[in-house]
Amino acid sequence: MTQIEYITEEDIRAEVEQTCDFKVEDHGIGYYECGDGKYIDKNLRLSLTDQEIMVQYPIDTDSAILTRVTGTYYQDDEYGEYECDWIAELSHIEYYHRDHGCFEVTYDVTEG
Repeated sequence: MTQIEYITEEDIRAEVEQTCDFKVEDHGIGYYECGDGKYIDKNLRLSLTDQEIMVQYPIDTDSAILTRVTGTYYQDDEYGEYECDWIAELSHIEYYHRDHGCFEVTYDVTEG
């Protein structure tokens, strides 16, 4: 949960990249035989586990509550460079008042 004075699309992107689980997965067909040969097909791809993030928007701000933010997460390792497109869509807004008033905004983050 992040409390920022003025929320921008970059703030949401940073929260997604810090909070969400991105991992490299093999989407290949695996072991197969063709003719006299035996092969293993690998198709490594960066994937995102669907999840939610929450951002606190202050009440006394001029920033709009963003309803949809898109982005691309990049990662590299010893096997290559990967990218994963994602979409964060507003799913729930709730007023929260403890010491200060704010809107707690929940976004559903899915692979795009």
